[in-house]
Amino acid sequence: MNLVTRLASITTAAVVIICAPGASFAADGIDAKVDSALRKELLNKIAAELESQYVVPETATKLAALVRAKQKTNAYRNITAPLAFAQALTDDMYAVARDKHLRVYVSFAPQPAAPPREPSAPSPQELERIRKDNGAISKLEILDGNVGYMRVNGVPTLEGARPAVAAAFAFLHNTDALIIDNRGNNGGDPQTVALYISYLSEGEPFVIYSFHYREGNRVQEFRTTDLGELSYGARKPVFVLTSARTFSGGEGVAYDLQALKRAVIVGETTAGGATSPRHIPLGHQFMLAVPVARGVSSITQTSWEGVGVKPDVPVEESIALSKAHVLAIEKLRSSAADDWHRSPFNSILMKLQAIEEAGSESTVRLPTADLLGAYVPVIGSGTTVVISEKDGQMIWHVDGSQDRALIHLGGNRYQRQGLPSGFTISFRAQSGKTELLMEDPIRPSVIRAKQ
Repeated sequence: MNLVTRLASITTAAVVIICAPGASFAADGIDAKVDSALRKELLNKIAAELESQYVVPETATKLAALVRAKQKTNAYRNITAPLAFAQALTDDMYAVARDKHLRVYVSFAPQPAAPPREPSAPSPQELERIRKDNGAISKLEILDGNVGYMRVNGVPTLEGARPAVAAAFAFLHNTDALIIDNRGNNGGDPQTVALYISYLSEGEPFVIYSFHYREGNRVQEFRTTDLGELSYGARKPVFVLTSARTFSGGEGVAYDLQALKRAVIVGETTAGGATSPRHIPLGHQFMLAVPVARGVSSITQTSWEGVGVKPDVPVEESIALSKAHVLAIEKLRSSAADDWHRSPFNSILMKLQAIEEAGSESTVRLPTADLLGAYVPVIGSGTTVVISEKDGQMIWHVDGSQDRALIHLGGNRYQRQGLPSGFTISFRAQSGKTELLMEDPIRPSVIRAKQ
């Protein structure tokens, strides 16, 4: 694996720590303050590195001129704190390049004399960290309707991430739709991005993305792998959640799947970082992350650099998961053969709607009088549920079961008293009828209509 791709996610590595405000630097070999001599030394080094290495030569010239102008005018003379100096310079460089991978930062990690330019395998310590982090996959779940859910917080080096990615897709293999949560995915290794695309495609390998280096006009390609029966396939619905925090390789997963028309992107426009940085030691614990390659999609011949990935369904980050779950259920319902097979999806949609309304202050609560009565299944046969009132409390009754008082949860959603969480009743007024959904963790939920 190329070093710059592995270091693209260095901010998440355990060995790199961005210093906290007020930290004492001298004890760690970091100057207690940035004086005029250190400032001049750093700015001269940064200007030279930018001019020779930044991926776009025209922008490299502008960046170097900016840094030299700042040195000439002594622009940072009132900034002596290392973190503040690094941030001010980063902000000024961003105003020119609009590149979020370009930055100056402070690190406690031991600094090499120079960054290696040849491919470098991840260290055993790095691999162990990735494995303990489960390849940055923090949650797997099967949601109502047999919809798989995978929370992915990064795409670390392929060697470390592969076992966790394989295990995650094996667990979710038999679901009917999939939601990949990239809202907190800040990127990493493009080869791991290619692995995710491989699990969501079929057939002969193909190039999905390439890095174009300024140095030697070199091009590095990233291909899918034909995983055969291990693949999730190219047909089942897939949804990818994004936020303004989704960055770099996290954006790559969303961008590639959107370009391939393989997934629906739900959430917010992403951060917009598609270059690949090399991390250069400047001395005194200062580091420069300078992009040395630009990403190009083989599908669109461009990338998300500077613009981000725009969602197909734009919603706030906080509700992206619930929205994607609804979209997945609606998609599965649309392919159901008849009313009988659509019925479970209708129940799930009613549940999701009731949960959303229960958390909304604008939901109108149905009057108790409208909820009293006997309810029978809308589709098929089953037990009759009777809702009555006693001493000002609504009572749930099913023949052969203990009567339960209903505790209001919000909106038109109630908990059956004395039972664990999940034994819930929801009501709605629909097409002139009052309907009830009795949720039960051990059997399918069924919509019932008031007689």
